[in-house]
Amino acid sequence: MKTLSIGITTFRNRFDDVSAQIKSIRDYDKNIDILLAVTSNYNEKMPETYRKGILSLCSQYDNIYPLIFSGYTGLAKMWNNLIVHSTTSHIFLMNDDISFNNPMALNELRMHIQNKEIFEVNWGFGTFVISKKLSIEMGFFDERFIAYGEEDGDFMRRYEQKFNKKIDKIPVQNINNRIQNRLKHSYDTSMDSVIADGGSKPKINIEVHKKKIQENWEMPNQYPSEKFILENSHNIGKFAEVKT
Repeated sequence: MKTLSIGITTFRNRFDDVSAQIKSIRDYDKNIDILLAVTSNYNEKMPETYRKGILSLCSQYDNIYPLIFSGYTGLAKMWNNLIVHSTTSHIFLMNDDISFNNPMALNELRMHIQNKEIFEVNWGFGTFVISKKLSIEMGFFDERFIAYGEEDGDFMRRYEQKFNKKIDKIPVQNINNRIQNRLKHSYDTSMDSVIADGGSKPKINIEVHKKKIQENWEMPNQYPSEKFILENSHNIGKFAEVKT
């Protein structure tokens, strides 16, 4: 039986959003693991008041595991860390401005992961499910996208090239984008950004995406040891044989 956890990415400007999101999830599932990747604004050390606020929020619920970065961290790296640190076969990744109001949604997702390694939920990479297996096979998300934006399109492009098909879209009722991510004030305004499709995007990520397409600027896997860890973790409890 394949298993599911939840991964949420959030940053300083969206504390109220992620608080409401976690509460809505816990209203329907008290026990599913929630991994929370937390970053601050660009060129800013993690503020103590924000860090303590996040820890206080997590302490109100069981089975929430925060990954708090001391400085600004890009979305691709946060996604990779959530995937790597999860203990389930699949993880449901979502941004912090997604409302969750469906008591059967997680059961629907658990059904789909039994025969799918990846799928978008409703509209795209604001909400998607991915397996460790596929992440390893794809080489994870490219962490040269050091801000946010375009890392999803890059992954979809590489997926389509590798498998000659698009990522499936699965409709699930009442998992909705609150449109917050299209409003400039909800973003980190310290970045050099433009308003693009889907909202604000830092220019650096747009330029990295162009370079990858125009110059075939690919790179090795982000986590070269993750496959070894996954295949050999059983040897920790009772050693049998190292698989290489």
